[in-house]
Order: sequence, then C-alpha cells, then structure tokens
Amino acid sequence: MTATILFLALASAVPGAAQAAPLPAADAPALDCLAEAVAREAGGEPQAGQQAVAEVVLNRLRHRAYPKSLCGVVNAGSDRRTGCQFSFTCDGSRARAVAPAVLASARRIAADALAGTAPRRTAGATHYHAASVAPVWAASLIRLGRIGAHVFYRLPGAEVASAAPIVTDAAEAVPAPTPFAPWGLLPSPPPPHS
Repeated sequence: MTATILFLALASAVPGAAQAAPLPAADAPALDCLAEAVAREAGGEPQAGQQAVAEVVLNRLRHRAYPKSLCGVVNAGSDRRTGCQFSFTCDGSRARAVAPAVLASARRIAADALAGTAPRRTAGATHYHAASVAPVWAASLIRLGRIGAHVFYRLPGAEVASAAPIVTDAAEAVPAPTPFAPWGLLPSPPPPHS
C-alpha cells in the first residue's frame, strides 16, 4: 500500500483544549459510551480508523465548548430530531445490536484511548464525517485529512501541540462527496470564478 503522509505544522495548543491535561479516571459508563461511539461510528474500519474516532471524542472532552463527560460528549444533541453530534445517537441505530466482536474490539480501543496508550491519529481533530457525504458545516472548518472512510477537521484558529501526521492511503479512490441535503434541500452552487 502506498501511503502519503500529510505533515501538519501545528505548534500551539488548541485554545480551550488542555491537550496535556490528564483525562478523568474512566469509569464503566464512560468506557461504555466511548466504546459504543467507536463501534457504531467506525466498527467496520481498520484499527487506525477506530482509534481516530475515539481520539475525536476525547479531543472534544478536553475542549471547553463540549460537555465535560464522555457520555455527555457522545450524546450531545441526541434529545433533538436534528443536531446530534454523532448520528447513531439520533438516527435509530441504537435499536440494532452491534456484533460482539466489533464491540469487543471497540472496547479495547476505547480502553487504550482512555489510558493514553493509543497512538495519536488526528492532529487534534474535533470533527469528522463519512467521506461519502459533504455536510454543510465542513466548509467552516480546517480539513486535516482522511483516515479510512472518515475525513477529519479542526476548528479554525485552533492549533495542536503535536505535529503528528494524518496518514491517508493514496491508492484509495476518494469518491465525490454526496451533498448533505436534509429534507431534500440542496445547497446553492458556489459562485463562478472570474
């Protein structure tokens, strides 16, 4: 496999995100919430993709704009019809069982992430989406790269202490994103360049 490494020259810490601050001790509900997010969002991904999803959840936990518990981060917005932060929390996916092997793998990845032993994958990303869609919010963020089936982003003006690269598979064909069109509404086309 040919891999292209995208080096990100990011030098300072994310504003409001105490990158070096330790995470709170993981209790069973926190581990369960992170494992469920990994399993449902990236259960079919290779290990690197699953680790990246876990890292995004933890990056949000560290950031001042998000809830201060893992379950709070994972379930943010799930009480609304739209606006959930992770689609599985409001699209009915929880009604379907997760394969035991997928859940076991996700629990190992979640435990490693919580223990701080998982490799850094996302260069401080706080957002991601499936590469097969193009959500309207993506244009307002800084694109960091792609890992497996997900594209990762950070907030504008936010930089990270680590210059860890995002590795993408150059041989992997990147499908054209499908515009996210809730209720059948398509975004306006961009103005022509002069």
